[in-house]
Amino acid sequence: MRHIINYKKYFLSILIVALGLTSCGEDFLTVTPTGQLSDPSFWSTEEDADLALAGAYREWENDVNILYNDAMSDNGYEQYVWGYRKKGNGEVDPTNVTEGGRPYGTGNEWFTYERVRKYNNFLAKIDNITMDAALKEQYKAEVRFLRAYDYFNKVMLFGGVPLVTELVDADYTPPRTSALEVKQFILDELAEISEVLPVQNVLESKGHITSGAALALKARLELYMEDYTEAMASSKAVIDMGVYELFPDYRGLFLRENNAINTESIAEVQYVKNNYFSRLAAYNSLGRDGGFGGMNATRSIVEAYETSNGLTIEEDPTYDPLNPFENRDPRLEMTIIYPGQWWNGRYYNPLDPQIINENGESVQNPDYRGAGNGTVAAQSVKKYLEPVSSDEFYNYDANIMVIRLAEMYLTFAEAAVETGQNLEQGLDYINRLRARAGHVPATTLTRELVRRERRVELAFEGLRLFDVARWDLGPKVMDGPLYGSRLGSVNSQTGEVSWETEYVLIENRNFYPERNYLFPIPQNEMDTNPEMTQNPGY
Repeated sequence: MRHIINYKKYFLSILIVALGLTSCGEDFLTVTPTGQLSDPSFWSTEEDADLALAGAYREWENDVNILYNDAMSDNGYEQYVWGYRKKGNGEVDPTNVTEGGRPYGTGNEWFTYERVRKYNNFLAKIDNITMDAALKEQYKAEVRFLRAYDYFNKVMLFGGVPLVTELVDADYTPPRTSALEVKQFILDELAEISEVLPVQNVLESKGHITSGAALALKARLELYMEDYTEAMASSKAVIDMGVYELFPDYRGLFLRENNAINTESIAEVQYVKNNYFSRLAAYNSLGRDGGFGGMNATRSIVEAYETSNGLTIEEDPTYDPLNPFENRDPRLEMTIIYPGQWWNGRYYNPLDPQIINENGESVQNPDYRGAGNGTVAAQSVKKYLEPVSSDEFYNYDANIMVIRLAEMYLTFAEAAVETGQNLEQGLDYINRLRARAGHVPATTLTRELVRRERRVELAFEGLRLFDVARWDLGPKVMDGPLYGSRLGSVNSQTGEVSWETEYVLIENRNFYPERNYLFPIPQNEMDTNPEMTQNPGY
């Protein structure tokens, strides 16, 4: 594992470009140091600790990664070559597993140890600094969370990985640590640091990691490990902190105009124009708006939303497949841009190759699913997206939530179903989410309800892949043809759609059960580390 070494060179390069958090109580700032830095002279003052913490937070998670992870599931499709598509359709192999997923690019590549190196360096060096002891322990706890989060993604995607928690020599090539041992390390770390970190929401902490974030990630992992009793306790502890509350508007929850008032967020990546900016607007804006239209929504996720009567489309006799978006759970319209929906001054039309312009002329349709950056599925993702000017495409500042209160409600509800305990409380949490969206209340808490509610409430927030794996849905939902919108034609004046019976065929996917939902270890790692072993099926 030689690529995880050379801490000094990498860490100093991070410091040169560090942007972000300074001391607790300040907002995001540019904290770029001036002049040349050397590692021995750097770790001297509290200001150095602030700067090092800013470097630690840089790219701990990112915007595109959160949204596009769902392209590796039955929820979505990534239509370019950024790496997510191959992981969703079964084409991933040891040579392309990191394709398109480098830090500072489209998304985090989780097998890399660059971030772990950075975190370990911080934890090893901060004790050299004379500063307030309590603040030092808080800073260390924040970085321990970042390291735990990194290992969470590693173990979920790759299974057992080398667990490196200290500075190591340049020729260190460790074997894999068992997945169970890595998970236990994460749980132990999160339990310990939750006692050190403050009980605050992200507004009060100015974006720093808090006790709630540590317990929320712990609850997520406990749920995935099917430790439902502990998952219920951890999620309830976060809920009962009293510092988080549901944002009243589901659509508005994901808009940057509400960054400063959103107390539903538990952990988030905060973006700042001109300093530490998001590229999500460019990657996900529609083709006619000048974007790439990169993330597509599938037929499967559309059909997962209930009707306005609180029934599945299979159960509700009033559901009309030739009017598929009428009388549905309001979150469908708030999450997905579909044909005939009003968007940015027009009715969205990805179905017709030609449209009539303002002069009455027939011209090529830049939104068409087969043209340029038109969405292949003819359905796009609305979360975090709003119409923006072209100069904001690569300078967007919507904060991206990594964990939010709604997930804790859903975790509690699932644990309640699986243990048969606190069912009434679990149903109440589910109905709070439905009520917030303007949807009818559910009457009985069932496994099917919880799983459906989790899917639609958290759609395109990066968790569906893990849910498919832990519920072993791969053979059912990840194998075979992947469809998008129904075909048809859109009236550009009224938005009325004349639907056909056929659907857009996006691609054919292959699911390999022998892989047990794990990605392959990158080939360069196999080549340089003789202690490394490959995952089954590759």
